[in-house]
Amino acid sequence: MASPEHQAIAETIDEVLQSLAGSALIGVYEGQRRTFDYSCLLKRDLGRPLVAQVLWQHEHGIDKDLRTLLLDKDSLIKVYAIRDSARIRATVDDILVSYRNDPQLNGRLRGLKLIFVPPDFDADHESQRRWLRGFLISSFSQDVAFAILFGGLTKRVFEVFMGHNGPFGLKYAILDEVVNNGLTHMPSFKNHLGYKSSGPIREALTMLNATGLVQNWATSNCYFPTIRGRFILDFTRRLLLDVNLGTGWSEHTRGIFETLQVPTPFYPEAGISSANLRIADSFSTNLLHATACEKDFGRDLLKGVESENPKLYSEFDIERFADQMQLAKGFRRDFFDQPEYLFFPNLGQS
Repeated sequence: MASPEHQAIAETIDEVLQSLAGSALIGVYEGQRRTFDYSCLLKRDLGRPLVAQVLWQHEHGIDKDLRTLLLDKDSLIKVYAIRDSARIRATVDDILVSYRNDPQLNGRLRGLKLIFVPPDFDADHESQRRWLRGFLISSFSQDVAFAILFGGLTKRVFEVFMGHNGPFGLKYAILDEVVNNGLTHMPSFKNHLGYKSSGPIREALTMLNATGLVQNWATSNCYFPTIRGRFILDFTRRLLLDVNLGTGWSEHTRGIFETLQVPTPFYPEAGISSANLRIADSFSTNLLHATACEKDFGRDLLKGVESENPKLYSEFDIERFADQMQLAKGFRRDFFDQPEYLFFPNLGQS
């Protein structure tokens, strides 16, 4: 029978993931438990199955647990929560070294996340259960949300994007067009934007490509979306939604600022306009860019988003972009793969 600590950790993993889903930036759907303590499907850009195993009392089960997790072919993210001790860490390290040294097995380590819980954790104490929740929220936010689902967004990338100026709304219009349709023909791209000056478009594309918010097909003028760029658009929708609701930054938005180590910015209680925003503040200026995207380029970033039950993520439509590139010399479908973020839209495709 599982210990109270074992049960508390498994239950808290579910609670934390459901809390992250409250941001409307990811979806969490129940999975089949099978042989694992927890299982779910994380939805953002595509589905990433997650399984979790907890070890608290029976140290002899480490090898079996790790083998079961690492050899599971149906999951991309594999979480192992373990009672911490020097002996347990040494055992885990020995097992993982054997996988790293085996060319046929080292790829199985991709997606493995180890969580070491202090050995004196006591599930009977409410204060310690609250601590566990905060600890797992921080861990999952950094290692699952930002490191995988949000495309490795960093404070530096966020600040570079926020600080880019140019014509108001243009960077958002460009990113929105690339995310939805790609860029394969510049005259057509300009027509879609309703903007004819090449210089500001090139400057914005250079910034977006350098920060990994779009990706350029080598030796061409073609640009395509990345999961990081798609997240920036969706997070901006979260910000605009928070402002429209008029109740301050949501708990989930503040959590994202905290994970990015960005000071919580000024909240525009009176709405978004040059009259009530701090223009010298790059974050406030960026909100003006986001609203100008609709005013100047006819692109409402909140179109189709419900205020009460929003969904701020979608599927990455890889087929449309792959079809656009079929005639490009040397094109391979895995151009869209981003293995560092466990993003394999072509998995199982020819």
